[in-house]
Amino acid sequence: MAFSRLVVASLALFFVASTFGHSYVTSPTSRTNQKQSNSGCRGPACLGPCDASLANARTPAVTIARGASINVQWPRNNHAGGFIRFAWAQTSASDSHSAFDAGVEEIHCHEIGGCKPSDPNDPNGGDTGPGDGSINPCQTTIKVPSHLTDGKWTLQWAWFGGAFALGDYYSCIDYVISGGSAVSSQAQPLFYGGDYTYPNQNKCKFFNTDRLHQCENEPCNKPIFPNSQEQSGPAYGIASASSSGAQPPVVPSTTAKKASSTTGRIQPITSGAKPLTTSQIVSAATTHKKASTSTTSKKPLTTGAVVSSAPSVQNCARLTNVLDSVTTTITAVDTWSNIFRMVVQIEADDDVSNWMMLIVWPDEATDTEVQDVFNSGDLKCSANYPTRHSVIAPVASWASSIKSGEEMFVEIRAINTNMNSQFIMSNTQIIMYTTN
Repeated sequence: MAFSRLVVASLALFFVASTFGHSYVTSPTSRTNQKQSNSGCRGPACLGPCDASLANARTPAVTIARGASINVQWPRNNHAGGFIRFAWAQTSASDSHSAFDAGVEEIHCHEIGGCKPSDPNDPNGGDTGPGDGSINPCQTTIKVPSHLTDGKWTLQWAWFGGAFALGDYYSCIDYVISGGSAVSSQAQPLFYGGDYTYPNQNKCKFFNTDRLHQCENEPCNKPIFPNSQEQSGPAYGIASASSSGAQPPVVPSTTAKKASSTTGRIQPITSGAKPLTTSQIVSAATTHKKASTSTTSKKPLTTGAVVSSAPSVQNCARLTNVLDSVTTTITAVDTWSNIFRMVVQIEADDDVSNWMMLIVWPDEATDTEVQDVFNSGDLKCSANYPTRHSVIAPVASWASSIKSGEEMFVEIRAINTNMNSQFIMSNTQIIMYTTN
């Protein structure tokens, strides 16, 4: 089994409130007061069950009674689909996944309570809501279960099955339970369907998985369903609230600093809306094995494979040592507005050090521009003529070496105004070099 690491070479000009995707609870205040994607716990390093361990919790517990309502909010953050699971565990056991798994209360859809894409005709597209959820947050209302005893308890919020090939995301809020009517037995957990794409229906839109603990890494490391392909249905193993006669949760119609509809509930897609197509999100079906220079001309593909030939022109970094022991696969491409995100999986057959990645964009990619690179990768150079291309190099010593049998994922984000996902997937070349 290959080992995985993530190299994030994020090429971006899109950060609204310093975030691009991924989500977390913004209200009530979580243990780490998560207000943007670079605070608290976020995938792929985040394996839960909370945004911080109990020892590292920074937010004091709030006293609340059984039966009290809690309005929970989170940002959509440019990612559609998935499920939100609410579970309780005694705070003393809140570092344990199994404790929360035994205390599941409700599962809802991710896109509920007013959050939505900016373009109603593109349900899986981006949104203009800031990462702190202060405008058009996703939200729902839950009640403190009556079976919880007086004492310290922790509410876990978990998001899974989100687009595109995301991992699992967690937030936790600590409470002191005191007062309110009590019962001795825990109620059966319930699933509440209905989201932006499927309003008032007993299902959610999701990707990769319909249950937690399958996609701990990004891209999803153990998908149950094809990576990045849209699915719909209820959460796995949870009874439907509609079949039990339970009433859907009530979401406040207005909240401070929140733009909302007259009902505060999910609004139907407007006329002309349509599901995401393969021109908007594609998962690669084939791989590029052992790049070579035997073929000097490149041609469009229709299978999603990465072209194996080296470019016939001098690359901007003047790289000459093509790696012949590396498999590369474009595992996902998604676009929204004028931004696209591409994930490249690298797998080495032999130990590799001081690698560089040459990305040869399609001939027609006249408006493609890499804007920035940070974290574990760097944009070494880019060129527009005679062939548009970019060279990415690792910036951290741990990322410069890939051991035999190990996998590494490089996430690339760039501006583009004239290509869709299928075209990028089918016509982009990835060639690995070493500077040794």
